Amino acid sequence: MRTVLAMVTTFLVASGCGGGSNAPTTPSAPKQANITVSASPNPVTASTCSPLCVATSGNSYQFRVTGTLIILDTAGVGGNVDSIVSGSVTYTSADVTQRSGTSHVAASGLVFPLAFVFGAADNANANRSVVFPITVTFTDDLGNHLTAVTQWATN
Repeated sequence: MRTVLAMVTTFLVASGCGGGSNAPTTPSAPKQANITVSASPNPVTASTCSPLCVATSGNSYQFRVTGTLIILDTAGVGGNVDSIVSGSVTYTSADVTQRSGTSHVAASGLVFPLAFVFGAADNANANRSVVFPITVTFTDDLGNHLTAVTQWATN
């Protein structure tokens, strides 16, 4: 009787642990990066330049804003910033490396310092409340070319 009971118990345990399709599946690797960009603080408070701010072009401006651009890859692929563009200002990959120490966006992201001057000195009606569109072009580590856009508002 013990032999029959042991065989029945073994059969029940074995049938309950069968090789069904309940095995966990491994998620597939991402096929491209998922880039997000944001400016901080947003909105940013514009300060009045006194004396006037002079841009690298030599032109004088009434207002200045400073902050950071945060670039993240939420898919974990990583890649390199090709450019950051806002209006007539373009930062190349080399500019990004010079200002941030690297142009590569890893899992921890990349923080890029921003500083804009605006409101031409000869414009008595220059508005300190503006919105800067910012476009980031990016090549991920899988060779995909991506673009992300944000806006940076001043007050």
